[in-house]
Amino acid sequence: MYYLTVVFLTCFLSFYPIYVTASDTEHNKDDESESVQLINGQPVIFLDDDTQEISGLETLKLKQIEYQAESITYGTAIKLSPLLTIRNQYLAVLAQQSSAKARLTQAEKNISRLRNLHENEAISTRKLQNQQSQWQSDKAIYDSNHYQSQLIINDSQLHWGKTLTRWVTDIHSEQFNKLINGAIILLQITLPANSSLPSLNNTIYINPTGDRNLAFAASFISHLPQVDTFSQGLQYIFQTDNPTIKPGMNFTAWIPQNKQPQTGVIIPESAIAWYLGLAFVFIKMDEDHFVHRNISNPIKVPNGYFIVKQITDGEEIVVTGTQMLLSHEFRSQIPDEDD
Repeated sequence: MYYLTVVFLTCFLSFYPIYVTASDTEHNKDDESESVQLINGQPVIFLDDDTQEISGLETLKLKQIEYQAESITYGTAIKLSPLLTIRNQYLAVLAQQSSAKARLTQAEKNISRLRNLHENEAISTRKLQNQQSQWQSDKAIYDSNHYQSQLIINDSQLHWGKTLTRWVTDIHSEQFNKLINGAIILLQITLPANSSLPSLNNTIYINPTGDRNLAFAASFISHLPQVDTFSQGLQYIFQTDNPTIKPGMNFTAWIPQNKQPQTGVIIPESAIAWYLGLAFVFIKMDEDHFVHRNISNPIKVPNGYFIVKQITDGEEIVVTGTQMLLSHEFRSQIPDEDD
């Protein structure tokens, strides 16, 4: 008889599901909501050590630093062949001009001598006229060579500016000799449209791999007269003696701004959660409690974000698990269907 009763109950339960009562559901929800409490009107999340370990939550204690605001652009190390072509053309015309100048000087001396002889009736007028014609011919050749040299200078200035043109056309230029010997490398950078190099900035930092930590200094030489045809941005020439960079190589450039250095902290990109255009981070209050903090105007830097005056020195911030904490906080704010 007892065996038949057990079989009957087993069959009955297999056909009819067990329903959890409303009071049981509310009890489970209350247990879950206890992990988020309101303290001074702000949600504080409680997570014990085991839950933090299972969630993979990681934190980082921050230290304040001084940060100089920088803008990022890109550039190319200039190949010397165009400048070398200009120099060779200029030197060739200069040699022709020097030769024409010598002939013109000799023609002037001959005219002076023949004019004296003509006044003393030692030579004919025709001979004096022939020498004057020769002088005019030599003068025309000299003027043409002078015009060609000036044309090369003007054309170079249109493309490279006055400073580089002076280097190229000065046969005793130490700077150009350093370029030829590879002691210095010319760098060309292009800024975005409607922006310019800060007026007090003569130094930028560059690296061919885009690593700010390995960047090295480059010094300002001049601006280029023409804007970039693609971006419509202004172009500038810098120089560096660092052997890492080679002609034709592309690089990333960091340009310090004129603003004074600011005090703040740098946080990893993973530490920020974004919601509806607002930035959040989570601060670890103690071993088990976390609270979110709104962040305004985070400044993007190569290794994360720079935060000014919103996180104090020594505070511990969540760097892995920020999105999980934000989702956990939002779930706690969803009202119960029976409320």
